[in-house]
Amino acid sequence: MSHRKFEAPRHGHLGFGPRKRTRSHRGRVKAYPKDDAKKPVHMTAFMGYKAGMTHIVRDLERPGSSKFWQ
Repeated sequence: MSHRKFEAPRHGHLGFGPRKRTRSHRGRVKAYPKDDAKKPVHMTAFMGYKAGMTHIVRDLERPGSSKFWQ
């Protein structure tokens, strides 16, 4: 079997790999389509981001909670 994975995009769940932290949390638009002044105004690009790279810290101050004052 040849090394096809270098010549084609991954399919299915493997399309979300590699699972690692991103270099920056801001998205990048790599290419913009050319605007035509004769056509009406429309969205030329959509800036996305890599999901799942957030970190949330919260305190639980509910008596009876398993994490109360720990």
